[in-house]
Amino acid sequence: MRRAVLVVALAACTPADHRQAPERALPVAQAQHAEHAEHAELPAMIAAAEAGDVAAQVALGRLLRRGSPDAPRDLERARALFLAAEATRPGSAAYELGLMSQSGQGAPADRSAAVRWFEQAVQAGSADAMFMLANAARAGLGTPVDLPRAVALYEQAAALEHPEAMQALGLAHLHGELGLPVDEAESRRYMAAAGHALQHHHRHP
Repeated sequence: MRRAVLVVALAACTPADHRQAPERALPVAQAQHAEHAEHAELPAMIAAAEAGDVAAQVALGRLLRRGSPDAPRDLERARALFLAAEATRPGSAAYELGLMSQSGQGAPADRSAAVRWFEQAVQAGSADAMFMLANAARAGLGTPVDLPRAVALYEQAAALEHPEAMQALGLAHLHGELGLPVDEAESRRYMAAAGHALQHHHRHP
């Protein structure tokens, strides 16, 4: 039962079902405050994005990718904003473009293109991209199966306190997967670290 629960938690982010890394839930009051602030700043965000501000382009792209009452979902525009940001600052929106390419948002699904975007995001230091690229190397989605590389990417993301990467390594050590030996002590260490990171690690949706 314990293994089943952990596997479900890990599977929520695997590229096999084209899902994104899970979002971190904010406390209700904090989430409402962030939403109000986002809506109040939307006109300024749009103006800055149109003026070529990379951070604004990425922020607006994320907003349009998920949609909101003030900014309806617009995947084509979100993708265009991410591509504009990438053209100015490589790596700034590569992770988002990887997710969109993987799931077919704003363009036909293309796992190989997703891998290329994740590679670029990894070069920019994205732990989320490291995790997604590790999943791809593990399952052979858009890239050949390469378990040593998957382990290296999981470890690289885990060093940046990525919870799901820690879970992946914890399960691998528990069951002797990914070419790793069974090591219950190492498994417990990774699982404890993942639990801590889940409580303190936040990232953009």
